[in-house]
Amino acid sequence: MTQAETLDLENPLWVFALDFYKRPGVAKACLAIQDALDADIVELIVILYAWSRLGMSLTEGEGAELRAEMQDWRATTVLPLRQIRRALKPPRTDMPHVTKEALRDQVKRAELLAEQMQIAWANTWLEGLTRTNRSLEHNPVPTWFVTATTGDPKSKIRTEAFSVVVQTVTDMRLRS
Repeated sequence: MTQAETLDLENPLWVFALDFYKRPGVAKACLAIQDALDADIVELIVILYAWSRLGMSLTEGEGAELRAEMQDWRATTVLPLRQIRRALKPPRTDMPHVTKEALRDQVKRAELLAEQMQIAWANTWLEGLTRTNRSLEHNPVPTWFVTATTGDPKSKIRTEAFSVVVQTVTDMRLRS
């Protein structure tokens, strides 16, 4: 990610992300997509926000640029924090549960802040895109995003999870 002068952490994309994620079934679907397919859910949320709120579908080239720009931050900050948080989840015999959970909560907050920073940067990136003469695809999740993930493309988890995501963001777009 290129360095910005400042990042607006409370930006419209962040507000959308919070609203989207709290909807029924979305958190579970996003975690399934993330875990089963090694997908970047922040990238997916950016794509969905552009489609539902900005009325534009990102091109494959824009998706590649977005992914390349966010890749280092995700790899060096978000993913290590997630790995630490997950490592602290199982019970341990060498540390009192309450103490371990206090640390895990701190790591969880740091992971969320790292994702919020990634979203703030993506919001700035989206603001720099040309919005005229843009197409809006029927499906909010472009084929190039789905094919960029790993895992079985026909898995039941993938199909069900993307179905929840697509239905939710479509409903959000119709109500906005």
